[in-house]
Amino acid sequence: MKQFSIRQYVEWLTLIPLLIMAVGLETYFLHGRSADLDRDLLERGKLIARQLASSSEYGVFANNRPFLQNIAQGVLQQPDVRGAIILNAASESLVEEGEFSYATGNPIADTGPAMPEHPGPARKVPAGKIRELVNLQTPVLSRDKSFWVYQPIVPVQVALDELEVKPAVQQVGAVIIEMSRARTERAKSQMLWVTMGATALFLMLVFYLVFRASRRITSPVCELSDAVQMIGKGRLETRVAVSTHVAELSTLARGINDMAAQLQQENAILHQQVLEATRIAAIAFESHEGMMVADAAGLIMRVNSAFTKITGYTEAEAIGKSPSLLKSGRHDVDFYVEMWESIESTGSWQGEIWNRRKNGETYPAWLAITVVEREDGKVVYYVATYTDITLRKVAENEIKNLAFYDALTQLPNRRMLIDRLSLAMAASHRSGRYGAVMFLDLDNFKPLNDKYGHAVGDLLLVEVAHRIVGCVRETDTIARFGGDEFVVMLSELDTEKTESMSQAGTIAEKIRAILAEPYVLALLQQENANATGEHHCTSSIGVVLFISHETVPETVLSWADMAMYKAKRDGRNSIRFHE
Repeated sequence: MKQFSIRQYVEWLTLIPLLIMAVGLETYFLHGRSADLDRDLLERGKLIARQLASSSEYGVFANNRPFLQNIAQGVLQQPDVRGAIILNAASESLVEEGEFSYATGNPIADTGPAMPEHPGPARKVPAGKIRELVNLQTPVLSRDKSFWVYQPIVPVQVALDELEVKPAVQQVGAVIIEMSRARTERAKSQMLWVTMGATALFLMLVFYLVFRASRRITSPVCELSDAVQMIGKGRLETRVAVSTHVAELSTLARGINDMAAQLQQENAILHQQVLEATRIAAIAFESHEGMMVADAAGLIMRVNSAFTKITGYTEAEAIGKSPSLLKSGRHDVDFYVEMWESIESTGSWQGEIWNRRKNGETYPAWLAITVVEREDGKVVYYVATYTDITLRKVAENEIKNLAFYDALTQLPNRRMLIDRLSLAMAASHRSGRYGAVMFLDLDNFKPLNDKYGHAVGDLLLVEVAHRIVGCVRETDTIARFGGDEFVVMLSELDTEKTESMSQAGTIAEKIRAILAEPYVLALLQQENANATGEHHCTSSIGVVLFISHETVPETVLSWADMAMYKAKRDGRNSIRFHE
């Protein structure tokens, strides 16, 4: 929709009423003045007719045509008189002077002439026709360009209105004159043009005054509007100085200036806050954690120095690349599908991931990805933070080793053995295959400790662990219970108990035989640091089979322990099964 300025509204709202008022007043004036001119013409025609009737009384009595002709010709010298007819008492024409015209139309009353609605062309008509149309009953006949006035001649000149009251007065004749409207119409036309010119000059003057007044009134408003637009475009230093006597505009100007000053102050504070936030963000971005910002397409836009330190890729090498350059190959497709499903549904993901450095080394990292969105929900950036958790993983492994492995032999300890035994018993129940637990105790270990110390004893224990590992499968478990006690768990033997006992006995015999072989140990002596000694050590082994998970692992271990003590009682260096 087209918009208008305040100045245009003021001008149009002022000019349109003035124009309507001027046209109305002009129409009213012209109509009144036109009626006055027509009325003056009619009254003058009646006056001339009465004067002619008064002057013609003698000539009519005397039937003196030359006299009447002179009088009629004198009347024709009057302005607007077009013709005159003098009649005797018998309505016979005595004198006809001038040119008579007649236009078709209806007669009007004596109240005043009026213009016909559809005037026809004027044409000459015989005087007899006029006498028929204009008479005492129709004293005034008005047509397009002329009108006719009928005035009776009475002995004592009695006015027409008195004649109507006193019909007994004898009429001796009558006069008919035709009055032309041409001069009156010209006067009306001149009056119309003069009035239109005066109205036009008035309207031009009014328009000029309205234009000047609207400029004076609306100029301050325009200045205020321009100032608001400039402030809206960010030019907060804009101030407006309006010189006006309108109190409201002055108040509005002060309000706009105060608003601009307040906005300028707030903008300065906000700018300072943005600078501070930017500085803090820059400091945070250059933290010890690796940071990477990617666009909506997943291409790297920026990385920090910690990222370069962790991955080995410089900022120039990383920008524009996909984060897939860090892929280690240790995760399958499902891992990344699950990751992106979490990012798209929750806007973030965090977890442990294996990445690859520029030099090809793989390392564990803790990765957190956050989505940055616009107000309409469209993704703008992806922000990822990396933390190299290699040292943490090492510490976790150390803690795990301390919790589940023997520090000396690096074999599983009692806790891990029980856990694996529980799993093996459940698996044995499902598969129907027997498993076996061997409890080993060294027969000649304490004298070695007492003679050479615990350091040499530890060397023996390490060698024992190494020899046992060489006798079993990778799926089997070897654990050190503490001291010189070891446990071997065999899984998935056979569905038949006899065959399973045979297989367990074979492995137990193999272990017993290899442990009975001499041990060459480095003897730590101050006088001879490189001295070695040979030690003979045998083992007593107790074996128990299991196929159900109805008993607990501790019970199975106690059965194996009982079988081991039976082997010791029977002379050591032997194998016994628990019945």
